[in-house]
Amino acid sequence: MKWVIDFLNVGFGEATVIRRMEEHCTYCLVVDGGDVNPMTNPRRCSLEQYLREYEITKIDVLVLTHFHRDHIGGVLPILGHVAIGEVILHLPLPEHVQHSAINDYSTPILGSFTLYAAILNRIEELGIKKTAINKRHTIVEQDMEFRILTPSQHRWTRLTEEIDKLDITKLDQEEERLTAIDRMLNHASLAVLIKNNDNSVALLTSDVGLDYWEPYADEIGKVHTLQAPHHGDSSQLSVDNLKAWAPHAVIISADDQGTYQLPHAEMEPLIREHSNAHLYYTEGLSTTHRIVRLDVTDGTVELVKS
Repeated sequence: MKWVIDFLNVGFGEATVIRRMEEHCTYCLVVDGGDVNPMTNPRRCSLEQYLREYEITKIDVLVLTHFHRDHIGGVLPILGHVAIGEVILHLPLPEHVQHSAINDYSTPILGSFTLYAAILNRIEELGIKKTAINKRHTIVEQDMEFRILTPSQHRWTRLTEEIDKLDITKLDQEEERLTAIDRMLNHASLAVLIKNNDNSVALLTSDVGLDYWEPYADEIGKVHTLQAPHHGDSSQLSVDNLKAWAPHAVIISADDQGTYQLPHAEMEPLIREHSNAHLYYTEGLSTTHRIVRLDVTDGTVELVKS
């Protein structure tokens, strides 16, 4: 039995696929869907492309860490084309937002709301099981554990209250609230801790901040592979984190265009000075790969071009 964790080069965004491989893929868990048009950059790999190329016909579990477009943009194209056993999320939209027929891409946050509402509506249409969580949730699949970590109740409550108050009919008057929601989404994301035989093999940090980790410090321990938070945001990774997690590999999910000035120039020196980790970018100026692959069994990291 072989497990692999594939970090897709979706440009600026995140999409991670965990597969159990026997003669073919026998279990598949996906965390986020990225947002990429691979036709504009052949190095990149959309979630839709990946599933087709690896002949994956079913996603057992799809986890949506939060609904920024760079994390969910690739989800809508696969709905109805690939069977999905369950979708796990922690930010269901109130009915007046989800069923509002919002179609506004004028700002990044409105584009995110538009996509997320469309995704949730399509999930309902297809009858896919949807599980909304507000506390830690664990999935056990043979020798693997997927621990889905949640933000503090305070952060979750504040964010859901702001979303509930959103007046979708007067968006021109909601700029302040939309800005607040946009900022809160990162810190209220889900994170995923992946364990194999009780060893922490990967920590998918999404876009969360430093104060997220205290409740989970004991169970995380040392981690083989760390997905750096928020596309290489050095303000969201501390020396204490690096020393506690002692990663062998750090994956930075970014693009080669410096979108939002990420990854920070300080991130690479921070990692190199305070850990012995090998550093990998899903996309950088000189990269030619489409996937960064962790083999869970032997702990090796491979750059996959096709």
